[in-house]
Amino acid sequence: MNITQCKIEHIEAVADLFDEYLVFYEKESNHAACRDFIKENITQERSVIFLLTDDRNIPVAFCQLYPAICSLSMRGYYYLSDLYVKLSERKNGYARFLMNHITEHFAANGAQRLTLDTANSNTIAQALYESLGYERENVYITYHKILPPQ
Repeated sequence: MNITQCKIEHIEAVADLFDEYLVFYEKESNHAACRDFIKENITQERSVIFLLTDDRNIPVAFCQLYPAICSLSMRGYYYLSDLYVKLSERKNGYARFLMNHITEHFAANGAQRLTLDTANSNTIAQALYESLGYERENVYITYHKILPPQ
């Protein structure tokens, strides 16, 4: 296994996985839009993306994190927005390997924490996160207001 922090030369590989990720979440496939989105995130440094390849150097997983700041701790943290392992490659330890990598990477770079959300129904992911020391939020209630597209 090898993990690479994505640069411009990784856009196609990540876009392929990102498109699969969207389809997994019942969104319509749109490879061109995925490529543009990933390219903009990388070139504008809006997110940090890691690509995991298997022993044959084939892309099998990725994760994308966005920087944020916690006012209470007055330190930066990262929000894990996307984590995807190809369906055919699940149960091979790739998600755990990626999660351990980002934990070490961001801890070494002074981040205050990593934060993520997962669906109530995604018990497999919940078990992974809890086994890695993530704690379920019990203090704050999250609200969302979806804004109309412009």
